[in-house]
Amino acid sequence: MPIRNLVKNAVVFSLLVCSPSLFAQDQMQKRTPEQKATANTQWMQQNLQINADQAQKAHDIILKYVTQEDNAMATGQRGQIKEMETNKDADLKGVLTADQFQKYQAHHQQMREQMQQRRANMQQNGN
Repeated sequence: MPIRNLVKNAVVFSLLVCSPSLFAQDQMQKRTPEQKATANTQWMQQNLQINADQAQKAHDIILKYVTQEDNAMATGQRGQIKEMETNKDADLKGVLTADQFQKYQAHHQQMREQMQQRRANMQQNGN
């Protein structure tokens, strides 16, 4: 009987631990390009202290490229995404100060590393 309770508790615990991350991942994937651009712009306002003019220009740039990236993903043209990211960074470099752009790049590098780590963990757990 105690083993059955232990297994039951382990299953419940696993569901509680996994559910929020699955929900968050699902919500991220369902965001519209406008929502993604707004979230990125808000991050820039909070973390890079961009002004209102910079925020509007950054939002427009991000929206343009997020829309292109979403379309590329939907049509199976993933190879173009790296080029789009490079172009987006070049456009943003013209809007942000040197210090702001450096912080932006550091943040994106950190996000890339976290994503690579998650992918590696998923592959390990899947095998």
